[in-house]
Amino acid sequence: MITFNVKDLDPIALKLRAEGEAKRIFAKESTRKGRTYEEVLAACMYGQASELYMISQGYYNNPEPYQDILEKDKETPAEVKTTEGEYYVEYVLKRCTDIILNESWRKHPHIVHIWINNKKDLIYTYNGKYVWNGKEFIVH
Repeated sequence: MITFNVKDLDPIALKLRAEGEAKRIFAKESTRKGRTYEEVLAACMYGQASELYMISQGYYNNPEPYQDILEKDKETPAEVKTTEGEYYVEYVLKRCTDIILNESWRKHPHIVHIWINNKKDLIYTYNGKYVWNGKEFIVH
């Protein structure tokens, strides 16, 4: 089981990544969805922790807007999702599937890494790597 404590991440790097993403999201109502900047920033901090950890483990930052990471081959894009519990993983994968099938312009990656954090403590647990098989995401 792979876990990390958010306290072990570089807090400045985490804040900079989250602020950059939060500013892009907050700039448009369609992505802001009625949230305050503080709410958007908190959501970005929550998700960016997983991305930053993966980058510290040999993955690469994907420089494209609204994209997460590149696999260790430096070429294959991957999405990183963080959710509150295993009960929510199926829904996360369904949302990713819907984007691939119905919003191809978004160029959703065909690899999704999912992390679990209950928002009550600082420990993140790796749920798994899921790969698109042309029909659905399956655990890799």
